[in-house]
Amino acid sequence: MMRVLLPVLFICFFSTAYAQIAGVSNDKLAVVGPESIGTRTMEFEPGFGYIWAKKSFDGNGKLISLNPENDSIQVLQALAFRFTYGFAKNFEIGTVVTSTLDVFALGIKYTFVNKDKFLAGAFLGTNFNNESDIVFRNTGIFGKTASIVGGLAFMNRFGESQRLSLDYDVQYQNTFDKNNSWSDDIFAAAELGYMFKNAVQLITGFKYQFHNYKNGDPDSWLLTLNTGITTKPGKMFVLIVNIPIDIAGRNTNRFSGFQIVLTIGLD
Repeated sequence: MMRVLLPVLFICFFSTAYAQIAGVSNDKLAVVGPESIGTRTMEFEPGFGYIWAKKSFDGNGKLISLNPENDSIQVLQALAFRFTYGFAKNFEIGTVVTSTLDVFALGIKYTFVNKDKFLAGAFLGTNFNNESDIVFRNTGIFGKTASIVGGLAFMNRFGESQRLSLDYDVQYQNTFDKNNSWSDDIFAAAELGYMFKNAVQLITGFKYQFHNYKNGDPDSWLLTLNTGITTKPGKMFVLIVNIPIDIAGRNTNRFSGFQIVLTIGLD
């Protein structure tokens, strides 16, 4: 069997090219949370992700093997660290870096609506990626590509107990190097969670991504099912376990795998 082992940008979810906003907090699995962390508090978050693909979606959305011999597997894995600081009321700033230092990202988020059952936030960020799969030459100190991303995030809570909640976001990203703009990307996600006794939250939802490439490659899209839990093993700790499964797409590999993240709150 031929086995390909590649580093991957481990931010929010497993994008095979490059990810969206990074460095900001979230309440569920892959969707961005609209709420900002408390003023002068910090979150530290180590996380590990591992996904693999044996098949890909072709230009018609049909599943095909990665090669004619049907004996190949592509494996993507990464260890990454997030640091987020509550800079001011309803405002946070953060960063993500992979253990190999191939990816570095910055993000800011502002919560502009904070009601009892509805929250809304806006975010902006940039990513620097030295392991881009669309640009194969180095373009300077920041590596092969950079990107600018912005978007909006929302949360609705339901019922008197507010145990049931829906988070959703939409993001736009442009990826470029010092000479060219390489792609325009759209990301959208929605996740529904139910909290049991304020300790365990069961979550399921979908993540969609669309890439409009400007280097001659055909456009691609991918729909991923995210299922998992968040739990609090201690007062200042939140453990997140996510199992992403790609269920539909075009011109991209179909991945499945797991993601484990530990969020540590620091006052």
